[in-house]
Amino acid sequence: MDGLSVVIPHADPDYVRLRPNIAIKSSQQLPLNNQFSLHSSLKSIHPWFKQGQLSFVHACATPYRKRSHFDGQKILENGTEDPTATSGWLNRFIALSKSDNQGVAIDAGLPLIMQGDEPIVSWYPNRLKNRNKQQELLTQLFEGDATLSMHYQSLQEVNAMVSSEGQGKAFKSLCAKTGELLTATNGPNIAALELGGWDTHANQSGRLSIQLRTLDTGLASLKVSLGEQWSNTVVMVASEFGRTAKENGTKGTDHGTGNVMLLAGGGLGSLGINKAQVFGRWPGLSKQALYKERDLMPTTDMRSVIKKGLGNHLSVPEAVLEEVFPNSTMIKPMSFS
Repeated sequence: MDGLSVVIPHADPDYVRLRPNIAIKSSQQLPLNNQFSLHSSLKSIHPWFKQGQLSFVHACATPYRKRSHFDGQKILENGTEDPTATSGWLNRFIALSKSDNQGVAIDAGLPLIMQGDEPIVSWYPNRLKNRNKQQELLTQLFEGDATLSMHYQSLQEVNAMVSSEGQGKAFKSLCAKTGELLTATNGPNIAALELGGWDTHANQSGRLSIQLRTLDTGLASLKVSLGEQWSNTVVMVASEFGRTAKENGTKGTDHGTGNVMLLAGGGLGSLGINKAQVFGRWPGLSKQALYKERDLMPTTDMRSVIKKGLGNHLSVPEAVLEEVFPNSTMIKPMSFS
């Protein structure tokens, strides 16, 4: 995702210089502060900023410094510095937190972030005909294996938490169903879902606007679905890496490094965010300030933001977080004060 077009550094003199064709026009910017603006496609969530329910961390990144989508996504999800690591940080967190934390993946499969030793269920809408008959056959198929039977029973319990109305694979619908799961009696309290389509190598402006509107309506739908539980919720939105600071020859951007994280929810106060802000040290966009003279320079490790969220909002000791994120002792939970 191109973080420079999401939270726009309108006061940086090099922003327009680097992007003569794709810089976001002032008419397409929503005010945040005297240094940054928000893309106008995020109009539904923009009011949350004034309400203290939306903040950002700019110029952040995972430890990854190359440009492969596949490896970048793996490191974002496994929480290590090794793309071959096979368990996800949310799975490790749930396993190590020794509390009633339960997770669900809103996905047709089980994404890496939720893979590991701890059993995690996934949920995704389907339009199977003769659903009751198929469920009966699957129950009979799995009843001879205790493990398969247990997992299938867990899946059935999750399915029962979601109403049949409004099911669809659109991101807005998935977000609404996520809210149903998170507010269900005995339901999960941690959910993971993804939104693809951010690889804007060409004609970025129009494509990015569509993507951001999709994200915007999805998050707004999640808030409505959560109802009163929104006040107890923290949402983290992150991408595997940012994009080049300078536009390319096809009015797009290429794979970069530094990016922006979005933090939302009525529970941001638990992280110490008492006033909505754009957090992080802004490095600037001058040639000497860029990472390898190409990308937004990362000044905040995403793991520090996530550690703060998990540690404060879900009350987990820092020692546990260092097991959730191996070899990260030097990466302390971020301070938002």
